[in-house]
Amino acid sequence: MPVAALATVAAAVAVVAGIATPVATSTAAAPAGVTIVAGDAETTLSAVRVDGANVKFQGLTVRIPAAGEGVQAAAESTSGDLSITVSRSADGTVVVRTDKHEYAAASSSQAAPESHVAQAAAASTARANAAKTCTDSAYALSGWKLSSFKWYYNPAGAPAAVRAGAPASISAATTSLTRACGKKSIKLAPSYGGATAAAVQVGAAGNCTGNDGRNVIGWRAGSGRWLGMTCTYFKSINGRKTVTGTDTALNTQYKFFTSAKSCSGAYDLQSVVLHERGHSLGLNHVSQASHASAVMTPALAPCSVGKRSLGLGDYRGLAATYGVR
Repeated sequence: MPVAALATVAAAVAVVAGIATPVATSTAAAPAGVTIVAGDAETTLSAVRVDGANVKFQGLTVRIPAAGEGVQAAAESTSGDLSITVSRSADGTVVVRTDKHEYAAASSSQAAPESHVAQAAAASTARANAAKTCTDSAYALSGWKLSSFKWYYNPAGAPAAVRAGAPASISAATTSLTRACGKKSIKLAPSYGGATAAAVQVGAAGNCTGNDGRNVIGWRAGSGRWLGMTCTYFKSINGRKTVTGTDTALNTQYKFFTSAKSCSGAYDLQSVVLHERGHSLGLNHVSQASHASAVMTPALAPCSVGKRSLGLGDYRGLAATYGVR
């Protein structure tokens, strides 16, 4: 059932590059008396479908949460990034935010080594606009905080090419969240809970399937065009959004690598995980054209290991949320 926007009724606030800016909010028709509201000016409700208790956008699906709760599905694909965030206020109003970033081949605003079409016999360490990595301070926030980051790894279904190296790459990406550009360490203390048989609660089609309160990363034979997808659940407590569970799935229909020694059309596991971890911790996407060196841009080329560490903007967003030591 398509959801059509009816009227602009209010103003909301979005945080982009650390600066609050006013945005328009729209109401929309919805089934069973549920009121759907667009949370920002970038969200077009005509592109959103409500199917019973499910809200769908560009192949991503989340269930309408309980009052005071929310969920985000964020996917990094071979052609860009998608996300949908659905939250429900105490009065039952459902707020929807969508985000879509696409990128193409190298242009004047994108360095060739980070082009989607780049292929190499050996993995490239180049980073788009590398000179700006520690000078570009732009970031965007989702508005939530993960107070305790104990995570687990489910190795089931791991591709043979990365089975041995995956735990170390995932751990390295997670550790990289705490530092960047010679700055003070961020007050994050990710801890590894060990291997688990608990399922990653991300469906093959790009749907968030539930929240068991355990932060699991693992593998899924996805049917969508996504490299990695993260489902994050949160609650609003005393006006603050706190994460209650966040799972990340890595799509085995694509090839990954963990060693920078060689590559043939595969994607760097550590870089994909670092981007998805950013979503779990409350970072949103920033513009590829303007902030190409940031981890939270959509561009990740095959055979590139150029984004295994945070840029200054990524760091500043996490520091603003969690503080520094």
